[in-house]
Amino acid sequence: MRRLSYIITLPLAVVLVVFAIDNGATMKISLWPLPWEASLPGFVALFLALLVGFLAGATAAWLSGGKTRRHARDLGDTVRAQAHQIAEQERRHAAQRPTSPGAVTPAGSLPPPR
Repeated sequence: MRRLSYIITLPLAVVLVVFAIDNGATMKISLWPLPWEASLPGFVALFLALLVGFLAGATAAWLSGGKTRRHARDLGDTVRAQAHQIAEQERRHAAQRPTSPGAVTPAGSLPPPR
């Protein structure tokens, strides 16, 4: 798996470095309704745009998974509660077992009166 990562990462890094070297010319960036302007190299502008797009997509994916994460958390709470109940029942059952071999009642006998 590590080799596959290197096989993909190294050529991508070389392409990005060549792109950055080739697109070093300064660009003037302005957002129309806002009064700000910035002069950036072309590759920085592109990388910032890619970063903003990545963060927007990651945020959208994270927000859309909220319902699933909440459901998984609720199921985990249910599992923990049931495990606690099972352990409590096993503890009670172990406490009610007779400890001496003579205390076992024969089959068919009546339970003790209440």
